[in-house]
Amino acid sequence: MHNLLQRDLGSSLLSITVIVGWLGLFFVFLRVLTISLKKILEAIFKKS
Repeated sequence: MHNLLQRDLGSSLLSITVIVGWLGLFFVFLRVLTISLKKILEAIFKKS
């Protein structure tokens, strides 16, 4: 933790922002995937 504070604040914040951004994108992708999967399954089971 001390090593993280030793580096300049800008690069630390940039790294944290990039990590948070990728996590956000991952969760959005996961959400879209689950919604589309739910719609597909509903369409399949509605037919039979």
